[in-house]
Amino acid sequence: MAAKQTINVRTWSKTVPSYGLRLAELDLYVLKNHDDIVRALGHERMEDAASRRRNVLGWVLYLVAVLALVGGVSTLGGPILSTFGGRTMVTGEADALDDDIGIPFTSWCFVVVLLGVAVIAFRWWRTQRHWATGEVGYLAATVVCGVLALWQLASVREVDALGFAPESIPVWASVVVAAVLLVAMRVASRGRRVPVPRNFRLVGTPDWERAVELVGALEPRQRDKLLDERRRAIARLRERELIDAAEADRVGALPLGTSTTIAAP
Repeated sequence: MAAKQTINVRTWSKTVPSYGLRLAELDLYVLKNHDDIVRALGHERMEDAASRRRNVLGWVLYLVAVLALVGGVSTLGGPILSTFGGRTMVTGEADALDDDIGIPFTSWCFVVVLLGVAVIAFRWWRTQRHWATGEVGYLAATVVCGVLALWQLASVREVDALGFAPESIPVWASVVVAAVLLVAMRVASRGRRVPVPRNFRLVGTPDWERAVELVGALEPRQRDKLLDERRRAIARLRERELIDAAEADRVGALPLGTSTTIAAP
C-alpha cells in the first residue's frame, strides 16, 4: 500500500504545536520525497494502514472507558431503549444485578474510569496544559455518573459510601480526581489542543555513512533548494518562538540530514 501524502516542511513548521515539536524530525520533512535517505536515517513515512491502526486503537480504548462509565451506573437495570426511523421507544426491561455481582461490578468499572481520568491528566500535562473537548466531556460525565453511582451504592445497595467503604473507593477517587482536574483545566489551561503531526516512524538503526553519501549524491541545485527550505523552516519556528536564537543557530549549522541526531527534550 502506498504511503500517505506527508505534509511538507513548510506546513509542518507553520502548524506543529509547541508540545509536539521534535527538532529531530526537521530533516525528515525536508527530505520526505527522498525515501532512500529517510530510510538510511532509520525512519520511514507512515502508511495509511499504520495510521488507521493507531487511530482505531485509540478509539477502542476510549470506547472501553466510556462503556465502563455507563456500566458503573447501569447495574440497577431499567428500560431498554431502541431508536428506529427517528423515534425512540422502550423495547424491554433490563433486570438489576444482584448485590454480590452489582457492587463489585460498579467498583471495577470505576477502576477503569479512574485509569481513563489518569490518562487524561497525563495528556493534559504532557501537552503543556492544552485541553481537548472529548476529554473535558469525559471528566464532566465522570463526576455526574460517579455521584449517581455513589447514590445507588448508598441508597439502593446499602453500601456505606459516605463512610468510604472499600467498594466505594474507586468511585470516590474517580469523582474527586475528575473534579480537581476540571478545576485545574479551568484555571490553568493554555488553550485547546491541536493534533500533532506524526508522519514518520523509527524502523531501524540509522546508517549515517549511507545517509551522508546519499545527500552528497543529490544534484547541487536540488540540495541548495532543500537547504533553503530548511533555513526558512527554522526561521519560521524561531518567529513562532518555538525555539530560541541559540537553538536556531545550532540546528541551522548541522549538515543536511543530521537533525535526527538531536535528542528529544
